[in-house]
Amino acid sequence: MQHKKTYLQRLLAIYVAFFAVLLAALGHEVIPDFFRGHQDGMAISGELVREFDPQKPRAIYLLFDIPITEAAPAAVETADSTRRITACPTQLRVQVDEPAAGRSIFGLAFEMIGGSKWFYALTLLNVLAYLAIIVLMWLIIRSVRRSIREETPIGRADVWRLRTIALLTIVSELFSSLWNWGMARNAARLLADTAYTVDASFDLSYGVIMMGILLLFAAEIFAIGRDLGEEQRLTI
Repeated sequence: MQHKKTYLQRLLAIYVAFFAVLLAALGHEVIPDFFRGHQDGMAISGELVREFDPQKPRAIYLLFDIPITEAAPAAVETADSTRRITACPTQLRVQVDEPAAGRSIFGLAFEMIGGSKWFYALTLLNVLAYLAIIVLMWLIIRSVRRSIREETPIGRADVWRLRTIALLTIVSELFSSLWNWGMARNAARLLADTAYTVDASFDLSYGVIMMGILLLFAAEIFAIGRDLGEEQRLTI
């Protein structure tokens, strides 16, 4: 194979960049968010256990990143008395404490996110989707490097792995959008008679959806190239 060394160097660069970005994401976003969520969950769990009354059970749950279109401006005190600052929030983090007649403490524990087990399920599904994408990407890079070294065609499994990554990318974005939409709808209902106006519209990240479609397109190019290579080899 011509330029085999160049291909291997490029794939090594992609390999290093992939894991560098992965580690940066873990260090700057995933791990801090996990610990914040863990601390919030432990605090609410402790409050549920301390105040749980089987005769009058109460639900305590959080609503995250609620988009606000209108909110009461609030004055911000600073050390400089000559400067006036007014803050107008665009997002809210809401904690709700409400009666939960007929529900067990075990069930309430799974409703600490958004007040519904569906939010907990969507969170887990999204985490699993991201983990699957990371594993599949690693398998593809390793397999392609082996194909170049051994001068063998790209495996059919790699095509299906890339297709799976594309579909998981689109599905995870849909899950995230459903999660945000459900949070906003709950917050809009709870804050209907307050000074806050919640934006409960359903929003998608079209950039992520486009990336998923481009990955599907790349998978089809992989499949066509592989089939043409096999046909050419059989013809010879």
